[in-house]
Amino acid sequence: MNSPKLLRLACAVAGVFSAAVRAQTTTTAATPARPEEPVVLSPFTVTTDKDTGYRATNSISGTRLNTAIKDLPMPIEVITEQFIRDTGSTDLRESVRYSSGILLQTQNDYSAPAGSFSTTPGKINNPEGLTASPDQTHMKIRGFQTASVLRDGFRRQNATDSINVSRIEVARGPASLLYGVGNFGGVVNYLTKVPDTRPGGEVTFSVGGDDFKRGTLDTTGPVTGTTAYRLTAAVQDTGSPTDFNTERHYFVSPVITWRPFRGTEVLFDAEYGQQEMKGISWQNLRAAVSGFVNDSAGYNGSFLAIPAKDVKTFRWSGPDTYRRSTAANFALKLTQKLTDHLHLLAGVNRSSFDFNQLDNLAALRRVSSGGAVPATLIAPITYAGLVSNQAGVAVGPQNSTISYQWEKHRQVNRHDQVRVELNYAQALFPDGSRWLRMNNSFLAGLNHTEDTQEDHTRQTPGNVANYHNPTDYSYLRFGTQGDGSPDQPLVEWDNQKTVTSNPAFYGVYQGKLLNDRLTLIAGARRDRSWNRVGIYNPEYNLNGTPRGDRAPRTANSDTNRDTTYQWGANFAVARELSFYVMRSEGVEPNYQGKLDFTGKPLQAALATNKELGLKFDLLNGRISGTLSRFQITRTRSQVGSSSLVWFAPVVSGNLKFDPKKDIVYNVNEQNPLTNPGNKTAVDSLAQWNAAVASGAIYQATNATGSRNWYVNASKPTGAAFLDAIFANAVKNNYAWWGWLYGGSDPGSLPFDNLVNNSTMDDNGAQKSVATGSDRASGWDTQILLRPTENLQVALSWSHITKVVLNAQAWAKYPHPQDRWAIWYAPYTFAATAGRPLNQVYASPEDTSTFTAFGTGLPLDDTPKNRGTFWINYQFAKHATLKGWSAGVGGFYESGRVVYPAYGQNALDANGNSITLVTPSRTTFNGMLRYGFKLRDHDSSVQLNVENLTNDTKRYGFLYATPRRWRLQFGYKL
Repeated sequence: MNSPKLLRLACAVAGVFSAAVRAQTTTTAATPARPEEPVVLSPFTVTTDKDTGYRATNSISGTRLNTAIKDLPMPIEVITEQFIRDTGSTDLRESVRYSSGILLQTQNDYSAPAGSFSTTPGKINNPEGLTASPDQTHMKIRGFQTASVLRDGFRRQNATDSINVSRIEVARGPASLLYGVGNFGGVVNYLTKVPDTRPGGEVTFSVGGDDFKRGTLDTTGPVTGTTAYRLTAAVQDTGSPTDFNTERHYFVSPVITWRPFRGTEVLFDAEYGQQEMKGISWQNLRAAVSGFVNDSAGYNGSFLAIPAKDVKTFRWSGPDTYRRSTAANFALKLTQKLTDHLHLLAGVNRSSFDFNQLDNLAALRRVSSGGAVPATLIAPITYAGLVSNQAGVAVGPQNSTISYQWEKHRQVNRHDQVRVELNYAQALFPDGSRWLRMNNSFLAGLNHTEDTQEDHTRQTPGNVANYHNPTDYSYLRFGTQGDGSPDQPLVEWDNQKTVTSNPAFYGVYQGKLLNDRLTLIAGARRDRSWNRVGIYNPEYNLNGTPRGDRAPRTANSDTNRDTTYQWGANFAVARELSFYVMRSEGVEPNYQGKLDFTGKPLQAALATNKELGLKFDLLNGRISGTLSRFQITRTRSQVGSSSLVWFAPVVSGNLKFDPKKDIVYNVNEQNPLTNPGNKTAVDSLAQWNAAVASGAIYQATNATGSRNWYVNASKPTGAAFLDAIFANAVKNNYAWWGWLYGGSDPGSLPFDNLVNNSTMDDNGAQKSVATGSDRASGWDTQILLRPTENLQVALSWSHITKVVLNAQAWAKYPHPQDRWAIWYAPYTFAATAGRPLNQVYASPEDTSTFTAFGTGLPLDDTPKNRGTFWINYQFAKHATLKGWSAGVGGFYESGRVVYPAYGQNALDANGNSITLVTPSRTTFNGMLRYGFKLRDHDSSVQLNVENLTNDTKRYGFLYATPRRWRLQFGYKL
């Protein structure tokens, strides 16, 4: 559906509901009104009635109970509906951009998958990190990635349109006690708009730069004396500053409440939306030599210089890539007052997110004439490293081609959740001294989630590629290669279905003591989780033979049992000032079903937070906020992707190396007589000759008829030759010394029947991932000021230090006698990462003592300092400019470390690791709003301008988005 039709549909729907509301209002006015029965609010229900501008005084996210924020021993931030409106936010992600320590766009994420496993469109050629994932719920809080958001406490895997959001609550730190979602930096919980018994609503229409068009509807009112409804809807169509990149979506959310009895409420809440995005793939190519398409080594290059093109807007991957997604959510919730002290909440929720995506995977590849690549698709290219003196970058023009594949990806997500909670509240000594009086609340809950994720991929066959001339800047098109010949066909590639079950029980105590000065919270949660993983990755070649699985395989995990705790105390030294201390823990089930180095699904990840803080609420709420000091430590976390630990030993039951036989390697590329350009081999000539003379190096013909050179490393002269190769590779500053592991890589089956070495047990088949641990520590603050009724100021600041404690945890390989295994080899792109062996292993005989490159570094682009502000001034009703309000806001962030990244460690000419840090950045935004009456209805016109100074500089590998504007007209029904 095109945008004019969408907008016409919005207008029609708005008109129908506006008429219905007016008719309903008229009928109500003509009929004698029945006294409305007072609504008895459940402690599980939070209302926004007391929200004043940007200030909210209560929260539901911290304890699952409607509680005053100033009393909670934890940092809770509330983003009100007015703040969302004033900042011009159109979706959930935009709504949290002014929150401290929250990042919506990243380039370097410790634990992020990379290479062929990257979840971002464009993959290695897209500089963005996990925050560009299709579900749009990934963001970073306090340095840790979120995997989902919460919708009224229920897990949700898709961001939502802001038209349905009444407020957003951010509870920082691990919060598995109540939610168990494993968002260790914090939980984003948005509350939806609920029905009102009074008729009302609003329609808005917006236009803006980049062909932005948007219409929204929000209408509510009674249906019967016990039933009320709310309906919100939005349609949006927009372009972007880059070629072909467009987005359009529609969204609708009906909500119905039914109160059949006093103290009973049944709520049915639904959302449904569809989105189409085009032009989603890469803009430019990494100017690094890649061994194959989408090789993660591409991260070690800068981007190609393209003459006569604006690199800020040019999208070389063309107009054909897309993602079409459908998101839905259905919730049914009962809140019931059982007695004056006992309340029940029971709810079921199903959330779904499905998408189909066409993506382009591309890399530059050096080629020679006479090969499979047509000569017309080859041209000289100058490669570019991350820095000018980077080691290993080809010097001068190199004959190259663009090698690319197409990928069609279909993903299905289902999140089913059941939650039952009982709250018992009881006051002790209510008639005694105020210092003895105690208000106690006990919450007991049962939560069961079942998450299902299916992935199905079709792709260009792995043994072929499509080609495009790297000096031909015409766009890539699906179906046609650069010379006009047809694309290679798509074949079945990957299939995986993961079902994660997570039942949990939890209990929480909340008490107020000492004349309500002391608030205590303590609780425990018992989680069990397990995975059922089905995998079939045939990865077919062009001729129909599989490169990967010959048959489907399954893996069932053991049951993880984790108990996590949380406690906190908040003490008010005065009515306006309190201090708190908190310790909380988090658990995150292995939702992706990834396997560890023993071949079993990973255990759940864990996190612990230690925090203390100050809360203040001064001058009758004119100055309020929180200052927090924290330290969050994450362990057992999945890091990177299997493609980044292809060199690690896998110790599952069926090991391929036979320790009873001699150790044998293929040394074709280490032969100094036939590889004169391999300086490392030439420097080892004496050892080569000695081994040949003793028979330790010999020629033989394997089972496929290939005649190769082999070395028997179990013989002294054979071992001496390989030792010399390793030593000379280091002496030559890790210049390319050939591939020693031909025929023994599980990723390139079948094995050569004449080799026998430990590398046959590495992760080359990329079925396992590593686990690691890291820490974020620092402080953050959120402050709200309202010095006058007309002036509001929101300020935030975060100071965060990220450090990797253990970049990879390995298993112990049982056969250490092979000291030339891939995990010992002096390659800068593998395990040693250019480091001496004594820096890599505490004991080389024990691979579990491995210390991966990155330990002690951030491997993350969370800025150490980040601040935001938003100031809004509304002119007084009797002023000359009555009806007008103006706002200005902005962001500051210090430099971000965008390189090195997990699994990537390029060196300069002196052998030092390269580090890239972005410049600091400041952005300013503005708003102007005019409110007026139109036919006795409140109306408004609002202009929002982002990036007032039109900063378009490059930060890391991304350019700042140019200035944009949006103009909105709103009309109250």
